[in-house]
Amino acid sequence: MAETTKKHHEPEPDNSAHVSYERSDIDMFQIAGYGVGLVVLCLVTVVLMWGMFALLAKRESALNPPESTMSKQRKQLPPEPRLSGAAKGTAELPVLPHVELEELKASEEAILDNYGWVDASKGIARVPVSVAIDMVLQKGLPSKPSVAGANGGYRSIPADASGGKTLEKISQ
Repeated sequence: MAETTKKHHEPEPDNSAHVSYERSDIDMFQIAGYGVGLVVLCLVTVVLMWGMFALLAKRESALNPPESTMSKQRKQLPPEPRLSGAAKGTAELPVLPHVELEELKASEEAILDNYGWVDASKGIARVPVSVAIDMVLQKGLPSKPSVAGANGGYRSIPADASGGKTLEKISQ
């Protein structure tokens, strides 16, 4: 087998003054023209898309004229069976869904913002949310303290690399 050696040819110090790059490989005018052409193509595309969307919007508005004010005032009910408002309204004057939703929200806000009995016979009452938050801040949440000597001086803690439990020695 023949040995191949790679020798790096370094320019001689006296020849480096006339060494330059190849000027005929890259034509800067072609590259600049390509960039300008790309920008012009993008602008033409944007203008054409804007025109197309304007044309489609005009066609859509011609096919679907806006509703008159008379039809907006007269509310049409959905076809039967109408389950929303069925319990409170009548066939001639049903409760509209947005009114029913507002009533539901008001009743839930009344439950959250007022005192009341949940079960008076058992002595279970409800308090407003803001008062309950203050009570938890004052008393703290209940917790079960870990016994230092339980389980032979070890306690279970989650491991870093697994979903299982490992045992840690508690210093006493």
